[in-house]
Amino acid sequence: MSTPAQPLHPGRDALDAFVEQVAAEGMAPLGGPHAYDDARASGYRASAVLALFTPTDRRSRATNGVRDAVDIFLVQRSPTLRQHPGQIALPGGGIEAGESEVEAALREAHEEIGLAPQYVDVLAQLDRVLVPVSGFVVTPVLGWTDSPEAAANVSPGEVLHTLRVPVSHLLAPQNRATVTIAGHRSAGFELESGWVWGFTGNLLSHLFDELGWARPWPHERTHAMSMDEARGGRLLDR
Repeated sequence: MSTPAQPLHPGRDALDAFVEQVAAEGMAPLGGPHAYDDARASGYRASAVLALFTPTDRRSRATNGVRDAVDIFLVQRSPTLRQHPGQIALPGGGIEAGESEVEAALREAHEEIGLAPQYVDVLAQLDRVLVPVSGFVVTPVLGWTDSPEAAANVSPGEVLHTLRVPVSHLLAPQNRATVTIAGHRSAGFELESGWVWGFTGNLLSHLFDELGWARPWPHERTHAMSMDEARGGRLLDR
């Protein structure tokens, strides 16, 4: 008699169902400045990011379904960097010669959050998007890990610290706003160490909408971000 398959985590189940749906029906494209176009992408550098989910480490009882059961890994870039200092982002970076998009996403995640590729289940490679402000064409990779404790401390450098954030915190209405800066607008998620905004904010907002995890939030709420805040000035003051 065969052994019954062990039930998966509800977050993993939801992501697997989403991947099946995307494979069958496709996924709505990320629009606005990030909409993919071959002509615009021709001069951009190829890169990849990893949207890595894991069971939440909180002990609270779930009240909002799957979104209360999962965390996502983010990184906060060092405020001393020349490019995108202090910003909170998904782990990722440029694709090196001979690498696939998935290989690049896993390598960058290993470097930035200390989690080796063997601990990551790659679920899907999503459609490419553009980041005009930095000249990147980005392939988001969707992943899951049951071994978040295998993440090791990373050496100081590009990453100030790794953030393991409950999805329920990101999606709480009081933690969401439209971030405005220098005439630009993006989706924003407020964390203790700053705002997730810009490309990462827009990508996560779109992904959560597509997953069906988003909650209603006050779209009229705005956060006017100064250039000093955008460049990590508040982190330097700590």
